[in-house]
Amino acid sequence: MLIGKVGLDSSARFTFQSHAHTDHFVSGRVIFATKATKFLSHLRKGGFYREIGFGKSFYLGDYKARLYPAGHMLGSAGIKLWLDNGTLFYTGDTKWFKLRTAEKSRFPRADFLIIEATFGVPSFTFPSPKEAEKKLVAFVEEALDRGERPVLYVNQTGKAQEVMKILDVHDYTVRPSEEMVKVARVYSKFGIRFRNIASNGDVVLHSYHSPKVENPLNPWELTVSGFGGLKLSNHADFWELMRIIERVNPERVFTVYGFTREFARILEGMVIEAHPIGVNSPIDRFL
Repeated sequence: MLIGKVGLDSSARFTFQSHAHTDHFVSGRVIFATKATKFLSHLRKGGFYREIGFGKSFYLGDYKARLYPAGHMLGSAGIKLWLDNGTLFYTGDTKWFKLRTAEKSRFPRADFLIIEATFGVPSFTFPSPKEAEKKLVAFVEEALDRGERPVLYVNQTGKAQEVMKILDVHDYTVRPSEEMVKVARVYSKFGIRFRNIASNGDVVLHSYHSPKVENPLNPWELTVSGFGGLKLSNHADFWELMRIIERVNPERVFTVYGFTREFARILEGMVIEAHPIGVNSPIDRFL
């Protein structure tokens, strides 16, 4: 999105990058992001990053700004901007509930809210991370009891490290891809360490993009995703999104990513002014 001449997860001269997933990578003269996002992004791309700590005020172009933890993955952030006609908060990809490998999210009061809608319809209702963790451990335990090696399909950056940490806590070793290990090394620099990486691990971790997709004929393969067989998601489900809106208490909501139109219509039905917007849309005219 573009506000004036600055970008929010969009390329611009001065831009903010919310986290280190490739679909949020940006380019610009200066990219404002957390230190963890900078380190993780540099595994895949270059660019001049200015490190910003959570809660510290700074200027993004002409706007006073402050970052808040988004809870999506290590270093993920939302941003609050002070505009001429009020305050705006952009969540980036976000999570209400605390994950093991991400900072606990925080959501400030703001007049305008830009919120993700990846799972912005009521059919997306996930178990809590603790409940999903129990299901993951039960799946792994049953497979191993039967003499099978469980295979999990995960996003290599963020989700893989969350799953690795869960299995570490429960004393299971893992065999991740090289990319997952590279990302895990960055996590370790921020105090999140993994003692369970082994060449012959109990659990095999594959990328979503692995040539062999989850085989429905093999009960010991499982995709870990809000769209997969195990709903351990690092995105907010529909009801988490509603909690976030209640916390921010905005006058106007803008929905982006995923079910933008559907979520905006639902909010309008609740007498909340809402507008779907595109990823690279200028939104000044709506404010």
